[in-house]
Amino acid sequence: MIWAWERPEDLRWLPAGVGVAYVASTVLLQGDEALVYRRAAPLLLAASVPRVPVLHVDMSWRRPPALTDAQSRRVADELLRLAGRANRQVVQLDFEVRRSQRPFLARTIGAIRARLDPAIALSVTALASWCLDDYWLHDIAADEVVPMAFRMGGDQHALRARLLQQRGFTRARCGAAIGFSTDEPMMAVREGRHYYFSPQAWSAARWQALRSAPRSSIPSRP
Repeated sequence: MIWAWERPEDLRWLPAGVGVAYVASTVLLQGDEALVYRRAAPLLLAASVPRVPVLHVDMSWRRPPALTDAQSRRVADELLRLAGRANRQVVQLDFEVRRSQRPFLARTIGAIRARLDPAIALSVTALASWCLDDYWLHDIAADEVVPMAFRMGGDQHALRARLLQQRGFTRARCGAAIGFSTDEPMMAVREGRHYYFSPQAWSAARWQALRSAPRSSIPSRP
């Protein structure tokens, strides 16, 4: 799977079998508001491409959100709207929170799963730390957790070395999928489903470079 962010993307060149998890909507939480912005950037796909709508949630730092029940319902309502489109088998929530905000995220995920069609899987992204020593997802009501093995902060070298040694994330809820970025070294891991993020627009050349990138060595310290 590749992630298609909120920018123009022409992905009609994608090889057969590669799916697209695309940002379909963004919810901005600020104060007691939950503002919904639906995708405006064009996304061109072949009809046969598997697709996963992603709801991205941002939180304002100028007006920190109150994290009310109404805001949680608005997030859930929007993801359920995306899930209601034809032939959707998976929907994804992309929502990074601070430690103090984790109960809000957990409640929101639980509310979504309770209302979502049982035939539709709920995927959620996760910071790498949430699937390592700061693990807190054991009771999360998601069908898939996608730990993001990139942008891992000041300890990223040590974390990458650890992930390489154990060939991925080993926590119970974190072993089915993993996320990478095209501008960081790839890793050889066990996880079955791979998601790829690109900070720039996708192209066939970028995809080929990604697929041919080495994945087995621990990067040396700078």
